[in-house]
Amino acid sequence: MSDDFPDVTDHREPDLPTWQDFPNLAGVATADLVEKIGTGKFSASYINWSRTLHLLRTHAPGWLPELVTAPDGGILHRAPAGGFLLIRFRHADGRVTPEVPQAVMDHRNAAIPFDKISARDITDTHRRGACMAAALTFGLAYELWAKMPLESGYAAAQEQPQSVAPPVSPTAGVWDAMDEESQEFLLKIAATVGQFFEGDKPTDQEADDAHRYLSEQVLTTEEKVALWTRLDSKVRSALKRADERAKASEQKEAA
Repeated sequence: MSDDFPDVTDHREPDLPTWQDFPNLAGVATADLVEKIGTGKFSASYINWSRTLHLLRTHAPGWLPELVTAPDGGILHRAPAGGFLLIRFRHADGRVTPEVPQAVMDHRNAAIPFDKISARDITDTHRRGACMAAALTFGLAYELWAKMPLESGYAAAQEQPQSVAPPVSPTAGVWDAMDEESQEFLLKIAATVGQFFEGDKPTDQEADDAHRYLSEQVLTTEEKVALWTRLDSKVRSALKRADERAKASEQKEAA
């Protein structure tokens, strides 16, 4: 650079964004936006992704979700096992939020091998990840992700404390520990199991067929325990007897 044209470039690092730079949307989501899947004990609550993003447009105008490109120029980033999307939000004035990764997973929340990821997997992950990123970045509908009460009494009223603590079941808290997608997956299985039983009194054949179906699902221990809490007591008893018959048959064949 000559003396006539001095270097006036600002070489300082740009200021990093802080939480004060982004809208705080905690409390925006309300109970009337909540939908349920299933009925009775086979139900789970969620807010549709389109409603969540409509809240973003309404209460944080100018912010839109954006996919960060991978080194190869695509939108799918490679991981040691599977792939993921990097999601952030960009404002019309050019401001951007930090990137948030969202893994591409199947219905059991297991990573899908990179070479088997389909276009449908990517679009589903984008919608799910945009809602998750909005909760993390803006606090939008974070209450639902954290299983906290929403305005208008979304959650049931808390029980009054008792002088003597009730006995704790071995399955207590297992269902609540599952994320929303796992709950939805298990509710569908529970509903299918219920369809095997037609009358008030389960038959051995119905129980054996339901037990065979459950064995084919290859559930984890945590998923089995969580699913157990969604089944009727008569169905559970019938499945226990079916499991005993299956084990006895296996032992007989092995002898």
